[in-house]
Formats: sequence, C-alpha cells, structure tokens
Amino acid sequence: MASKHIVKLLDGSTHHYRLRGLNENDEDIAKWTKFCASVFSYKPNPPSPSYFARHFYNDPRHDANLVRVLTYRPDNNASSQEEDSIVSSVRIFQRTISMGPRHPPIETGGIGEVCTSPDHQRRGLSKVLLQDALKIMRDSSSRVGLEAMACSSLHASPTFQPVYSKVGGYKSVVSQWSLVPIRLQYFFSSESTGNQSVFMRQ
Repeated sequence: MASKHIVKLLDGSTHHYRLRGLNENDEDIAKWTKFCASVFSYKPNPPSPSYFARHFYNDPRHDANLVRVLTYRPDNNASSQEEDSIVSSVRIFQRTISMGPRHPPIETGGIGEVCTSPDHQRRGLSKVLLQDALKIMRDSSSRVGLEAMACSSLHASPTFQPVYSKVGGYKSVVSQWSLVPIRLQYFFSSESTGNQSVFMRQ
C-alpha cells in the first residue's frame, strides 16, 4: 500500500514523495536496478544494473513488494502525466539464521540496497524507508506470504553505524570470521561420444 510523504526544506520549498513497494513486473524492477546503479556509480568498481538484477532474481525468496522505494514527481502535481522517478530505496531480505545445534533457526529480515539520489539526500528519506521496513518486519507475523521475523540485521561500514543506530536501534557487533582451507580435486574423463564428465570432491 502506497503512502504520501511531504518534506519542507529550509528554503521554504515543499516536495512530495510517494512510498511504495516495487510492482512484480520486469519494467518496474529494471527502473529500480538502474537507479541503484546510478547512486553507486561513484565507487571505483561501480556495480551495473545487471548486478542488482541478479541480486534480486537469484534470491529464491525475492519479493518485489519488499523493495521499498520513494518516488518523486518534479512538479508535485498528482494529476500530471509526468512519470514518478525512484529517488530512494531500501530492500528487505528474508533469511533464516542458524542459532546452533541447541536452538531452532529463526527468521530474520536483512536490510540492503539502502541508497538515495544525491539530489534528494539530507531530506530524511532513508529514515522514512527504514522505519517503514522495520514496521513491515514487526508486523510480518500477520502479513500473508511472510514468515514471522524475530530480528533484523544489516552489514554496513562503520561510518554509517550512528545512522542505523539512531534510526532503527541497530546495535553494532564485530563479525567473527574463520578461514577454512579446502582442497579440491578434479577428475576429467572423455567418453567415446565426445561428452565430458567433471567430478569434484572435497
């Protein structure tokens, strides 16, 4: 369900935004992937729209409505034929976390693809989207098609820790990683038909 948000700037100008989930069609998802790629284009190795498309479609639990966006119409005229543009995004990932052999796994909502167009930054748009995402996760047990989410998690640069702590109450923890050496052996064999079989074992 879409909702409207009005932002008034210090110069007195008023800007109207519409919060919604993506539509379950390739056209809307393609607009979102291009938007994400444009915002992250400042990176040394910027991700392409196809990167975000793969990230979405290859997720077996992807849900277009869990990609929350704010759209903007420059003239603020709801009756205008001009198309709304996506200017801010937050995505909720449905994940199952293992709690160890003595505890059952829990459902969690991951947060990602948090980005806002440079022309619309410092207007509190990410805050609006994050609070919307948190509400969806809190209400997940009563939403059709969603597993009840017991917690939420996200991975972010230390630079953004104060932001997520203030907006969503996220607590910073240090991730513990282990490197496990794995030796792989490959065996190749060619049959008389010309087909090649590849076997792999650890």
